Amino acid sequence: MTDHVGPVEPAESITGPHRYRNNQKMVPASEAAWGLAQKHGMLGLVVEAVDGQNRLREVRSGHEFANLSSCSYLGLNSHPTVVEAGRAALAEERITGLSMGEFRIRLGIMERLEEELSEHFGAHVLPSVSCGVLSAAILPLLASGHLTDGEPLVVVFDRFAHFSMNFLKPILADETLVLTCPHNDMAYLEEVCRKYPRVAYVCEGVYSVGGQADLAGIKALQDRYGMFVYLDDSHALSAVGERGVGFARTVFDELDSRTIVVASIAKAFGSTGGIAMTGDRGVFDFLYRSGPLAWSQGLRTAAIGTTLGALEVHRSPEFDERQAQLARNIQLFDERLRGHDLRGTGSHIKFVVTGDNDRAVRLSNELYERGYYCSAMFFPIVAQGQAGVRMMLRGDMPTELTERFAADLLDVLAGLG
Repeated sequence: MTDHVGPVEPAESITGPHRYRNNQKMVPASEAAWGLAQKHGMLGLVVEAVDGQNRLREVRSGHEFANLSSCSYLGLNSHPTVVEAGRAALAEERITGLSMGEFRIRLGIMERLEEELSEHFGAHVLPSVSCGVLSAAILPLLASGHLTDGEPLVVVFDRFAHFSMNFLKPILADETLVLTCPHNDMAYLEEVCRKYPRVAYVCEGVYSVGGQADLAGIKALQDRYGMFVYLDDSHALSAVGERGVGFARTVFDELDSRTIVVASIAKAFGSTGGIAMTGDRGVFDFLYRSGPLAWSQGLRTAAIGTTLGALEVHRSPEFDERQAQLARNIQLFDERLRGHDLRGTGSHIKFVVTGDNDRAVRLSNELYERGYYCSAMFFPIVAQGQAGVRMMLRGDMPTELTERFAADLLDVLAGLG
């Protein structure tokens, strides 16, 4: 592939076509919202842990609060087994990492990790430093057809797909046709499948601002049309499913050559980095030497250790207990908030739509004053006019804390106006 060579465009024509992104629109809108949050003291907090994430203390003011913005949905990021495994890996290997592409040389402990991950999740599992790196490596190759038959696929993004995938649209559009599907609109997706012989669908399992993918509908289209499915299950891995396999694998239980599931292991899983699961060994080997996975750094030694430690916890009875407590917290919270406009029923991610940015910041600020940090969310994370507050429940939250939080949230919402 060669760079485009052509005449220099006149100055008045240098603005991009803005087909897939528009910083000139997004940045001023988002900065105004973040400025509002910062003005009310809801950004840049410096804390110390008093009792895990259920009790943090702001260093400057001494204010104590529970963290309802953490993606560590089971609280495994502070589990002694996980922390100690990171220390042990460094002590054993005596090197922070090899600082080179792992498709050339890798530590034996990394191969052990791949084998344990693959056994646990029942697929070929490729670890990396983040889901963003995995998507940057995989999606362009998927678009060009190099993970299938060599012919480009029309790539359809769910409208709510995470930014770590969405930001790749301009790159994919240099390879193929890129479309955006209304959220969970299976009728739209089926029309695309009828029109084009090769289609890939990019979506999340549990969405970061609440709600879930229509897995049954997606699987039906895959079975009917051979549609490729690329699914980010970061917010569900470990939090749900037997052995923590996540939400996606409850339907896509046996991965084939037309399905890839990526997920963060820095959230409920309890470590750091991301993984890609595929049923195709050839795809696994190919990706190891492709693009960002070839030139980027792999997991550092300590991260390999904490991931092995997290797997150990996943195999213990305590893991089931934490999942069960998370499920109880979700049920309790949904019962208390029944009848209110709350996105995420049945999920550990809740989202209250306030509409405008000011109301979102006010709600977040008032909850903080009562002892809970919940993130105000704005455009472009959510659609314009759909600002709100996101709340995450966890399996290390005692039932009493969930009860108090639900009661205080109802009280604050009643007075929000």
